[in-house]
Formats: sequence, structure tokens, C-alpha cells
Amino acid sequence: MSQETGGEAGREGLFPALKNMIATLVAIGRTRAELLVTELEEEKIRLMSLWSKAIGAAFLLAVGVIMAVFCFALLFWEQRVLVFGLFAALFIGGGLVLIGSLKSQVAQPSKLFRSSLAELEADIEQLRRYAKKPE
Repeated sequence: MSQETGGEAGREGLFPALKNMIATLVAIGRTRAELLVTELEEEKIRLMSLWSKAIGAAFLLAVGVIMAVFCFALLFWEQRVLVFGLFAALFIGGGLVLIGSLKSQVAQPSKLFRSSLAELEADIEQLRRYAKKPE
């Protein structure tokens, strides 16, 4: 009779411990998911800000450059073909430099989710140490 109560008491202790461990794992997962969502929102806001500034700057610079080219063409009206040709070569060269810069930037790995992945690695390492720990 004492064996049955001892066995049942052992099971009662096992299930709450298992529930506690599952609750802890769910809490860790929830915290990491919240961190991931926060990083996504921050990255979205940053990218929207960058794109809007880049588009505005590109538009204003393009209008300014066109106006400058026409001013040079009017200033040197007799050599207008040479002026337009030189500026065309300058624009094409600048475009090629920007394309090269874009290619090198795309080749670099993204830093998105780096802190989330580091936290998940730390959690996994802690769980592994806990699993190896003798009782």
C-alpha cells in the first residue's frame, strides 16, 4: 500500500515539474517572438524612412543636375554638343559607380534578426546545460 502512494506521489511531482518546464519553454518562445516582432517593426520603420529620404534626395538632385546642365549649355551655347556629351558621360559613369556600390552592398549579409538569433542560441545552450546537469 505504501508503494502505491509513493508511486502516485512521485507521479504527482513529475507532472507539475513537466508542466512547469513546458510553461517556461512557452514563455521563452513568447519572449523571443516578441523580440522578433519588435525588430521587424523597427527595421520596417527604418527602411521606410531611408527609402523616402532616398527618393526625395534623388528627385531633388536630378532636377538640380538637369538645371545645371542646361545652364552650362546656355553658357557655352556654341559648344552645346560637347557640354551635353561630357555631362552624359559623367552621368553614365556615376550610374556605373552606383551599380557597383549596390552590388557590393547586396553581397554583404544582413544584420536583421542577429540579436534574436543570439538570444535563441543562448537559450538553447542553457537548456543543454540544464539537461546535462545531474540531479
